[in-house]
Amino acid sequence: MNDQLTWIDRIIDVTGWCHEPEGGADWEQVEAELGVALPADFKELCRRFVSGAFYAYLDLLRPTDDHAQPLLGTWDLSRQWPNGNDSARLWAPYEIYEPDKGPGLIQWGSDQTEGEYYWLADRSVEPDRWPVVARWDGIEPWHQLDMSTAEFVYRVIADPEFKPFTVAAPPRRPFYLPHWGPFPMSADDWDALTDPNRKG
Repeated sequence: MNDQLTWIDRIIDVTGWCHEPEGGADWEQVEAELGVALPADFKELCRRFVSGAFYAYLDLLRPTDDHAQPLLGTWDLSRQWPNGNDSARLWAPYEIYEPDKGPGLIQWGSDQTEGEYYWLADRSVEPDRWPVVARWDGIEPWHQLDMSTAEFVYRVIADPEFKPFTVAAPPRRPFYLPHWGPFPMSADDWDALTDPNRKG
């Protein structure tokens, strides 16, 4: 977990985020329904960053949230897809996680285009060791990445070599846009938020 916390600290540093962490979210109910604990760094990311989006782009799914899709609701919706060839092709070669089956996908994030971010959840594996499974578009191939959620988020917003997922554009600086923040509507707004000399 120490290495994962370092990735969270890197995200805080690169975005300049300086708000107080939120109180403890009710992950117990979510984990009880899933039948498995979730990665600790993901829950810590949700605690450190209020509801919002990294780079006004990447959202974390939370236990309950008025501003984005809740994690449990998204998982339930995925499970309701009718069984059959069409459904199987949506996530092939993976399947959606079911508590009484083997490894499967649990979505933890989404973005402003059509990116999909999941864990390959497996009850026989420590949650902090689950790989990230992602694709930047629903018709593109999956990428299975042996890294934590926090490392993945950092690389999306700050590593220009992290293709095809990166939105980093040095020397522009990444930022975190809380749900109460006005969405940048003009080039001047974006320039202000991504100014490499921006304070905080």
